[in-house]
Amino acid sequence: MVLSTGSAGFLVSPGLPSWDSQATILYVIGWSEKLSRRMRQTVQTWSTNDRDRFLIPQRDGRDSVGSSNMSFFGTRRSRPTRIFRPSQSPWEKAKAAMQDYQVLTLLIIGLLAVVTLTVAVQPWQAPFHYREGQVSADGVLARVDFRIENVLATRQARAEAEASASPVFVQSNTVLDELTAAFRSDLSIIANEENLSEIPGDIMAAFQLGREIPGDVEKGTSPTTRFDQVRLAMTESSMPIGERVDLMVEEFSQLLSKARLVGILDDKAREAAANGGVTLQPQQRIELVDSLGEPISYSLVVDVTLKDQLLDTGRFGKAWTSLQNLQQIRPAVETWLTGRLKGQLSFDPITTEARRREAAERVEAQYDAFASGRVLVPPGTRIAEEHLQVLIHEHEAYEAQVSTRQRLTRIGGSALLLTMMVILFAIYIGREEKQLLQEPGQLVAFVLMCSATVFLGCICSQDPWRAEVLPLLSTVVIVAIVHNQVLAILTAFSLALLISLSTIADLSHFTVLMVLCFTVIIPLRSVSSRLTLIKLGFILAGTAFCAVWGIGLINADQLSDTWKDPALLLVAGKFAFWSLVCCYLVGGSLPFIESAFGIVTDISLLELTDVSHTLLQELARRAPGTYNHSISVATIGEAAADAIGANGLLLRVGAYFHDIGKMLKPEYFIENMVAGTPSPHTNLAPAMSALIIIGHVKDGIEMAEQHGLPRRLIDFIEQHHGTTLVEYFYREAANRADEDHRTDAEESTFRYPGRRPQTKETGVMMLSDAVESASRTLSEPTPRRIQSLVREITLKRVLDGQFDECGLTMSELRVVQESLVKSLLAVHHGRIKYPDQKTA
Repeated sequence: MVLSTGSAGFLVSPGLPSWDSQATILYVIGWSEKLSRRMRQTVQTWSTNDRDRFLIPQRDGRDSVGSSNMSFFGTRRSRPTRIFRPSQSPWEKAKAAMQDYQVLTLLIIGLLAVVTLTVAVQPWQAPFHYREGQVSADGVLARVDFRIENVLATRQARAEAEASASPVFVQSNTVLDELTAAFRSDLSIIANEENLSEIPGDIMAAFQLGREIPGDVEKGTSPTTRFDQVRLAMTESSMPIGERVDLMVEEFSQLLSKARLVGILDDKAREAAANGGVTLQPQQRIELVDSLGEPISYSLVVDVTLKDQLLDTGRFGKAWTSLQNLQQIRPAVETWLTGRLKGQLSFDPITTEARRREAAERVEAQYDAFASGRVLVPPGTRIAEEHLQVLIHEHEAYEAQVSTRQRLTRIGGSALLLTMMVILFAIYIGREEKQLLQEPGQLVAFVLMCSATVFLGCICSQDPWRAEVLPLLSTVVIVAIVHNQVLAILTAFSLALLISLSTIADLSHFTVLMVLCFTVIIPLRSVSSRLTLIKLGFILAGTAFCAVWGIGLINADQLSDTWKDPALLLVAGKFAFWSLVCCYLVGGSLPFIESAFGIVTDISLLELTDVSHTLLQELARRAPGTYNHSISVATIGEAAADAIGANGLLLRVGAYFHDIGKMLKPEYFIENMVAGTPSPHTNLAPAMSALIIIGHVKDGIEMAEQHGLPRRLIDFIEQHHGTTLVEYFYREAANRADEDHRTDAEESTFRYPGRRPQTKETGVMMLSDAVESASRTLSEPTPRRIQSLVREITLKRVLDGQFDECGLTMSELRVVQESLVKSLLAVHHGRIKYPDQKTA
C-alpha cells in the first residue's frame, strides 16, 4: 500500500482492500497532520497576555513553554503549573446566560408561548364539556340552583299583552263642523224645490228622497215619498221656511254634540285597522287621541259605532226625544248621517304598534326553576338540543358564583401546566431541531400559530359548527410541510391535548383528533403536487367519518339503533366536511405559506425545473458550457441524493441554478472557453484569477435574490464550493512566490468564503459538481479511472472538513460515491468505432 501526502491531497493505491479501510486510514493521517500543523502555529503566535492568562512564569522569568521559535516536538521541558479555577455556581451560570442575547431571545419567546397559550385556553372560566350528539354515560346533575326562561310561555304572555293593547284612533272634530254646514245646504235645497225631479242626485241619494213610504190605513193616510215627508215637515208650520231650517240645523248640531266626545267609527277606519293587524270587536277598548297625539279618552268599539248609536239605546237615539223639529224627519236624517258621517276617527298604526310593544315589554319573562341535584341528562342519554340549552344555563349559573380567587387559582394552575409543556417542547427543539433555534422569526411564528390554533379550536368546537379539526389539521399540515413530520406529530399531540382539555375533556375526543392528525401527517413526507393534498383531503374525510362514527358506537350502550342515529351521523359528517375543507384550504394557500416561512415545496421545485426560467435562459445564452455542466450535475446529483434518501428534486433544481454567477464573466471559466483561443488568465496574477473565480458565488447569490429564488436554492449557490481551495491558481502562486513574497501565496486568499454545506443535499451537490468537472479532464474515462477519480475527490473533501456540518455519514458517502461512479460511467459510455471513422 502506497500513501503520499501533498498539496493535491492523498493518493490511494487501487490495490487497497476496501473504501472503508482507505477512508479510515487517510482520515486519521490527514487530521493528524492538520492537528500538528495547527498546534505549532498556535504555540508560535501566542501573545504574552495569552500565555500569562494560562501559565505561571518560572523563577528565571521564562514561561514554561520556552522560546517562541522552539519546535513543537522539541526538548522535554518541565510541566507548566496550571491554575485550577473553581467551577461556576448555578447562579453564576444563570447570570452569564442572561447576558447572552440569544438566550434572552429564546427566554422571551418561551414566555410569549406561555402567555399566548394561557390566553388561548381561557382558564379564567371552566370549559363547557357537552356537545350535541354526545352520549352522557353517567348522566348530568345540576350543581347549583338556576332557572331557565320558558321562551314559549313568555312569548305567549307577550302575545296576549299585545293583543290586549288598545288600538289608537285619531279624532278630528272639524269633520262635524263641515258636516253641519253640508246638512244646512242640503236642507235649504230641498226646502226651495217643489218637485223631486229638481233635487240634485247626490242629495236625493244621501236622504233617499225617492223612497216610498206606505200609508196608514187606520189613520187614512195615503202612500207618499220621503221627499214629500221632509218638505212637509219644513212647510206645515206657519213659521217661515228659513227659520224652520235654522231650527232643524240647530237641533242637528245638538245631535252631533254627542259625537264630539268620543267620535264615530266608520267603515274606512275599520278597514285600515284590519290592514294593520287589528280586528275590532264590539266590546274591545280603543284609545282616542287628538291630532297632536295627546290622549283624549278610552272607549269601547260599540260606543263609537254609528249603527249602534242610532238605536234608541244609543247616544243619538236617546237625543231624539228632545229634538222636536228634527224628529219629524228622523229616518231621513239617520240615512243622511250614515252616508255622510265619515273620517272623524282614523286609525293610527304607528302609535298602535308602539302601544303594543310597550304592553309586551311590561310582561316579565316566564321561568322554569331547577334545583341543585336535579337530573338534567339521564345516564346513557344522547344529548339533544333541548338538553344542551339546559346544560348551558346551568354552566353559566355555576360560573356566576365562582369567586375571583378561584379564577386566579385556575389561571395559575393552567400557566404552570403550560410552562411545563413549553419546557419539554423546548428541550426537544434544542436537541433535535437546532436549526429552528437559529431562526427566531420562524420560532415566533410557530408559537403564535400554535396559540391561534388552540384559541380557534376552542371557539370552533361549539355547536353547531364542531370545526375544531379545521385549525388543528391546518396547523399540523403546515408544520409537516415547513419543518418535518416528527415535529408535526409532537405539535399535533400537544395541540390536540390542549384543545381536548379546553373543550370536551374526553378521551374519545382526543383519540379522534390524534387519529386524524396521524392520517394527515404520514403521507406528507413530500408534496409533489396540489393534487396530493386534494387526494389526502378525501382520505382524511373518510377517516374522520369512520373515526367519529366508530367512537360513537363504542361509547353507546345499545347498538341496535346507534349506528343509524342521526345526531351521531351529523357529527361525523361535520368532522369529515371540515377535514376536507382543511386540505383544500392549505392546498390553495401553499404559495403564501412558502413565502411566509421561506420554504420551497416540491410543487414550487417542479415549477422551477422549467428551463424557460429567465435565469436559465440567460445562462444558456451567455455561458452555454456552464449551462450544460449544470444540467449534467443535476442529473448525476439527483440520482445520488435519491440513493441516500435525500431530496433529489431539490438537488436537481439547486444544480440548475448553482453556477448562474458565471454568466457575468463566462470567458474566465474553462467550460466556456473556445479551443485555440488564449485564456484570459494568462495576463493576470494568480490571486486576481482566483478572485474572479471565487466571485461567481457572490454574483450568483445576488442574481438569485434579485429574481426571488427561494432561500433553500440560494444555499446551493452559496455552499456548493464550501471553503475549498482554488488549487490550480494556489499552486501557480506558490510556484511564483520566492522567499520575500510568501504572503502572495497564502492559502486563505485562494479559498472560497463558504459556508460549508449545511444539508445532505448541498453536500451531495458539492461532490457532484467536483466529480463532473474533473471527469471532463480524463482523456480516456475508463471505469477504473472514473472510480479512482471519484474516490480521490471524495477523500479530499472529507479530509478538508467540507462535510462536517451537513450530516453526511461515511456510509452515505460510500453510497453517493457508488451512485456518482455509476452515473459518470453512463455519461462516458463507449461507442462502436466504424472502420471508416476518422479521429476528430
